[in-house]
Amino acid sequence: MPKSLMKTLIAAAAIACLLAGSAHAATVTISNFAMKDENCTPGICTPTGPNPNIRVYELRKLLAHSDMKIVTGQGATDIFVGAVLTWASRHRLTLDANQSIHIGAPIVVKGRGGITLVTNDGGSGGDYDFYGPTLTFWDTTSSLIINGQSFTLVKDITSLASGIAANPAGNFALANSYDASVDGTYANAPVQTTFQGAFEGLGAIIQNLTIASTKQGRKLGLFSTLDSGGTIRDINLINVTVSGSGTACRCWDEIAGTLVGINYGTISRAQAGGSVSEGLGRSLVGGLSGATFAGGTIARSSFSGNLSAAARGGYVGGIAGKLYGGTILQSVATVDIGNGYLVGGLVGEFGGTIMLSQAHGTVTGAAAGGLVGEGDGGGTIAQSFASVDVTTRDMGGGLIADLSGTTITQSYATGSVKGKGFLAGLAGYELGIAASEVYATGLVTDKVQETGGLIAYCQGGAVTAGYWDITTTKQNADTCGATGLTDAQLKSALPAGFDPNVWGQNASINNGWPYLLVNPPQ
Repeated sequence: MPKSLMKTLIAAAAIACLLAGSAHAATVTISNFAMKDENCTPGICTPTGPNPNIRVYELRKLLAHSDMKIVTGQGATDIFVGAVLTWASRHRLTLDANQSIHIGAPIVVKGRGGITLVTNDGGSGGDYDFYGPTLTFWDTTSSLIINGQSFTLVKDITSLASGIAANPAGNFALANSYDASVDGTYANAPVQTTFQGAFEGLGAIIQNLTIASTKQGRKLGLFSTLDSGGTIRDINLINVTVSGSGTACRCWDEIAGTLVGINYGTISRAQAGGSVSEGLGRSLVGGLSGATFAGGTIARSSFSGNLSAAARGGYVGGIAGKLYGGTILQSVATVDIGNGYLVGGLVGEFGGTIMLSQAHGTVTGAAAGGLVGEGDGGGTIAQSFASVDVTTRDMGGGLIADLSGTTITQSYATGSVKGKGFLAGLAGYELGIAASEVYATGLVTDKVQETGGLIAYCQGGAVTAGYWDITTTKQNADTCGATGLTDAQLKSALPAGFDPNVWGQNASINNGWPYLLVNPPQ
């Protein structure tokens, strides 16, 4: 796995873990250690004390002869699989948790046995997750049930596409990791049917997927369109290449991402690495989704790789090219965006909600921002940041190029901004914004000196507790009433108006500048 993708995955996992609290504080653990505070008999394992541990060797022996159910209790609310678990019998393993199930080691069903996952059995706020290891089935006739829903197991992209074509609202799960290089190059999205059901990747990897379109108007990605109510989760895409070329039209020529072209549904715990490029005029290019519209959500997900689009008409973002009415939550992009019109490290054109997210890398565009290219009115950015170096032709900001109509709270930018036009450490241009508890530190270099420390051009906006680092930005003035502090001042204590329940400060974290407690830099 490329180091940049691994870093991005770690960052996404760190955000999720911080928000979930201490995931394993009260947990039934399956490990290689001796049985403790746990009673296992044929059929069931139940806790008997405060630190229950099931020895995986004993569980394997029991599964050879009977179905087994692992339950929580005695104060334990979660189940954690911490050792490799395999069995070849036809028996079923049920993990039944009061709140969450954490898969921290591979589970392999070698025979025709089954798995049942149950979360929030008597509790609330829990989920199941795969941080690296996968749940693998050798036989696609095996049974998988998650929270009462049965899933059809598929072994490759062809089986997934044909299954969804026959049942667009069905539940499907990837039984194993898959190398798509054997498929050759797709001329369109492999799954062309609009998907309304649930796809569960089970932590598996699809690698070497290649899509190259020569016709305009395509929706490109592993999935063409995820409809309202549809879900995609727990999938890892590695070394994905998506590209488009052809004769331009007056329509949107291409809408492309590695995972989904257009998203109206929910994408969760998805990671991707690779490249997406479109040479046509009007295109929406995103690391995961070309466009995410009203009702669409991307959560706890990440992208690492290269993106580009036409200099005129191309909207490019590390997670989504366009976010309009949708939500991006707890997500991370690490990008090199080589070209585009509206360009952002996370989103190109923006009119939705971004929370607890971060972007890293470099971006280049006509209007370019470290996190967002341009606000399209009514958007909200909260507890997010960008450490992205920005190069622009018309306007640029370390966080957002044009934030007109956007509300920004408790967010910051540390990347450099250079080029020409309206340039500033946080935002190049604003019209009617509300910003509070924000700051910027990146060097600002403008060929015609239309610059600001925090915001270059400000009209009708209100900034509360807004600051810029005079030392590092090399800027001495601002148009929005923000306060300039020296580098030493910004690092000495939280600035006035910053909530200490939200912000932290440590000389060894974030170069000594304030950081977000629930969304720290990596």
